[in-house]
Amino acid sequence: MKSIILAVAFFLIACGTVFAAEDAPTKNDAKALVKQAVTYYKEHGRDKFFNEVRTPAGKFHFQKETKKGLYIFVYDEKGVVLAHGVRLELTGRNRWNDKDPDGKYWIRDWTELVHKSGSGWITYKEYNPADKNQIMDKSSFVELVDGMVVGCGIYAK
Repeated sequence: MKSIILAVAFFLIACGTVFAAEDAPTKNDAKALVKQAVTYYKEHGRDKFFNEVRTPAGKFHFQKETKKGLYIFVYDEKGVVLAHGVRLELTGRNRWNDKDPDGKYWIRDWTELVHKSGSGWITYKEYNPADKNQIMDKSSFVELVDGMVVGCGIYAK
């Protein structure tokens, strides 16, 4: 009887871990959200797109329940925040000289990347909006469109 209880307990713990892992956003989720955002921008224009990114009920604003905790951010090619799905207070701020805790200029790095390739992945450290007290590794997919760097990232667990 004890071994059956232990087996059931182990199964439930394992299932909880699997379900939690399935709920975690993936690189494919982040890239797909960027592609969706770029398409939306091209169809609806800059103002409506920025509004969707910034508005709490918008398509690209942080909504844990419906988007696995993903959000879109938009910068210009000089590091100015044009729209952000979580940190609205950053709008208009130039972050070109911001560094992560390891001294990496991630804004400069992703701008260089999109100028060379049009899009791609970059890894850096950043505050996780789901846990503001914790700096985590973040991988972001970024794409250049009409002078804007549109991106979405996932945090390492």
